[in-house]
Amino acid sequence: MTKSFRADKFWDKRSPQEYRGNQLRLLKRYLREQVLPFSPYYRKLFDESGLHAGSFKSLSDLEKLPLTCKADIAPTADDPRKPRNIVLQPNAELIREHWPLSKKLPLLWKKATRGAEAVQDSLAREYRPVSVFFTTGRSALPTAFTLSQYDLSILKESGRRIAEVADIDHNEDKIISLFPYAPHLAFWQVFYVGLGGNIFTLNTGGGKVMGTEGILQAIQKMQPAYLAGIPGYVYHLLREAHSQGLDLGYIKGLALGGDAVTPGYRERVKELLRGLGSTDPCVLSVLGFTESRKCWIECRAEAEGGFHLYPDLEIVEIVDPDTGKQLGEGETGELVYTCLDGRGSTILRYRTGDIIVGGMTWEKCPGCGRTVQRMSSHLERVSNMKDFQLSKVKGTLVNLNLFKEELDNDERVEEWQLVIKKKDDDPYGVDELHLNLALASQCAGEDKGKITESIGNRLRLATEVSLNDIHLISLERILELLGMETQLKEKRIVDLRSDGGKANEEAVKG
Repeated sequence: MTKSFRADKFWDKRSPQEYRGNQLRLLKRYLREQVLPFSPYYRKLFDESGLHAGSFKSLSDLEKLPLTCKADIAPTADDPRKPRNIVLQPNAELIREHWPLSKKLPLLWKKATRGAEAVQDSLAREYRPVSVFFTTGRSALPTAFTLSQYDLSILKESGRRIAEVADIDHNEDKIISLFPYAPHLAFWQVFYVGLGGNIFTLNTGGGKVMGTEGILQAIQKMQPAYLAGIPGYVYHLLREAHSQGLDLGYIKGLALGGDAVTPGYRERVKELLRGLGSTDPCVLSVLGFTESRKCWIECRAEAEGGFHLYPDLEIVEIVDPDTGKQLGEGETGELVYTCLDGRGSTILRYRTGDIIVGGMTWEKCPGCGRTVQRMSSHLERVSNMKDFQLSKVKGTLVNLNLFKEELDNDERVEEWQLVIKKKDDDPYGVDELHLNLALASQCAGEDKGKITESIGNRLRLATEVSLNDIHLISLERILELLGMETQLKEKRIVDLRSDGGKANEEAVKG
């Protein structure tokens, strides 16, 4: 009988010393029995580095292993099957050579009693990919991360833990997911929260599928305790509910993923929920990335208490992004991820590119008392190449995340879109920055010129670049430009520099 995934019922109750000792034991076993025998990429990397499973005497020894970067595993035009190299690929010869007798004996017994086909079926259920998630981005071809039945059971367990940390009552609470249908982690993790937590869940597919009006009708009929979705669309939906005067007092909170949740956004959306009748709403950020094939959620009992991690399933390091050296508790650095259990696509010491401001801690959570490692909720998502990124604008390296942070936290701004283009659409011309802006209703009757001047000055101080224009447009028009009802995710930043302005000039003028 092949090994099946079994959840640790004490996953959140051990001491930091127990967790670390267990992580080292799990790492050695995972390397010895799974990764080094069956992963073409890591077998080669370990051979080139002169490492083996016994090379790790402590978790600090992980620094001996070279970091894995996106470029190491992403497909290219010359090698589109490159991601396959991180998929565990067992065969009879490798099993005979690498597995200890204690793991081979059950297979030999099954072969003797039920035949060779039963052995093949058992291994196929554990290792054969049956599902896939894709990374997205403009910088590279999408990278496939596969999951076997074994991995789906882990995803289901992480869903159960998310429901537990969020304190969702499976006897009474319901969830409506607003994430778009896609082969992406966010949608499927919510699906498995429902399965793992035994919670009634409606997966709407988002505004592109059901439309905002259809989703609002479903919410009124189902009366969910939680909504899950991308922050931009969730805000749009609640704003529409407020404009219709709906009573959504049964909503206890939101679970938001796929984009940063800024302090200003939290307060704004809580105010909307209170206006809809919710008495004490919580707004929880969910963190996940395709490569991990699972998500983590903030503590329900402690406002912005950090993401509660799973030490029995992974090792999470915070490292200096320049040197790759591990940092201490509470230090800001880059998130590096190592899988401790799983089949399908497996990664070790993977650079996410995400900067965790405030790092991690092993201190007991003051809200719920869990003793698992917690990671700061304040992320600078440098790796998010879909919309917000480090980009050269007007000759200056600009963190475009800063535009989001400033504009989301400005109460005068209802919706916004940033457009980057070349002057006169000349590929050799200077860069221009145009901001499409819909002001909040509270600005009615105020001097619009002074408001836009103030916003422009704030953005210049935060980003060190100046806007060429701020175009004030109606909320309806900017929602259309964002693709709020038509796109999988709203288009916050439109970069027209690479297509000679062919995308359409109306995106610039609003």
